[in-house]
Amino acid sequence: MGQILVRKIDDALLERLKLLAKDRNMPVEALARAALEEAAQRRTSEETRDWLERMERLRAMTPASTVDSVTILRAMRDNNDTDD
Repeated sequence: MGQILVRKIDDALLERLKLLAKDRNMPVEALARAALEEAAQRRTSEETRDWLERMERLRAMTPASTVDSVTILRAMRDNNDTDD
């Protein structure tokens, strides 16, 4: 497994991390590892752009409807048909 060394951590930040780790009954290293894993799950700007483009392509393939959402929800509630 790889390792990193983080230098110049603000003293107040380190104390906060120690407090959080103690509260969660875990070592500071485990808390930091969890934070890094969470941060690594975030999309990059390129991934976000690709996702948005994909959603736009899907939206373009979806036919427009003349029935508004209120009508659809009421029909679902009342077990009625929405086709007019």
